[in-house]
Amino acid sequence: WLKELARASGERASVVAAMAVRHIVSFRLKSDTTSEQKGQLLDALRGMSGADGLKDIIKSVQAGEDLGIPHPSGLPNASVVAIVDFASQEDYATYASHPEHLKVIEGFIKPIMEPGSRNAIQLNIPEVGKVC
Repeated sequence: WLKELARASGERASVVAAMAVRHIVSFRLKSDTTSEQKGQLLDALRGMSGADGLKDIIKSVQAGEDLGIPHPSGLPNASVVAIVDFASQEDYATYASHPEHLKVIEGFIKPIMEPGSRNAIQLNIPEVGKVC
């Protein structure tokens, strides 16, 4: 029965690896961030979907800023979020280390991100571009 369990687990891992992946990342911006810098960041995040080497693997990208509605916990909300969908874990891995993605991180995110505020998750989704 252990062999059967191991085989089934391996099959499930293969299916999961082939499923669509959603990457969600959010972070707060430094208090001295200008509207221009925030706009450039959002444009850069959205623009990755047209970059060579990424346009074929990014299936959907959304980026936006917080509405400023306080949470009852009193903890600050993230300032910016990006939601990026991929056809597979392999495509996400390609994106994560792609020079254009790294350029957005170094040139647009890190200079204005509040240190320690980044949160991210990658999850399987049944279909790209759909709310799950």
